[in-house]
Amino acid sequence: MAKGNGKGQSIEDVVNIYLRENPEMSLALDQGIANVSQLAKMIINSREGLNLISVRAALNRIRERKSASGHKDRADDLLRKSKISLQDKISVLKSNKILQIKYISATFLENSVVYIVDEMNQKLPHVTDGISIDSHVSMIHIYSPKDIEVTPGFVMRITHKLYARGINILQLISCSNETILILKKDVCVSAYEILSAT
Repeated sequence: MAKGNGKGQSIEDVVNIYLRENPEMSLALDQGIANVSQLAKMIINSREGLNLISVRAALNRIRERKSASGHKDRADDLLRKSKISLQDKISVLKSNKILQIKYISATFLENSVVYIVDEMNQKLPHVTDGISIDSHVSMIHIYSPKDIEVTPGFVMRITHKLYARGINILQLISCSNETILILKKDVCVSAYEILSAT
């Protein structure tokens, strides 16, 4: 086994750590658009004492294993079987106290609560010192078959697909077979089209 320059780490361990720390490179490798030689040079520049040929071989092994495992294909197949809907008239409320309102989702943080609210079903409270409201958002709701519970990488596949197109996710909630994405209104239709076209 080729050794890396870390204690007890193989070259492949070092490469995997680099890919975890640089998800955009991992995504490019997964999609087959990465120049493996250039990526190997980038990894060598980040860690001293690595051999270019060994790093390139490790990258090729990792890519082949990912391709053979079929996680991406299973996640895409599950996304195709999912019901995807786009909802406007959504607001995100952040409050430093619990509010008595109807909400789609509530996230209880250490010092505040973040609510996703359907403006058609709930009148928004007034903005005060303890409440902030962002109404420039929309929601994508993904309702998937129960297979999601045994399909690794489903949420990662969604985020990678949007990341690859430069779309930022403001909030992501995943519970059982439902996934909710909150995005800025100006990118939500594009995001919906990308996920629906899988």
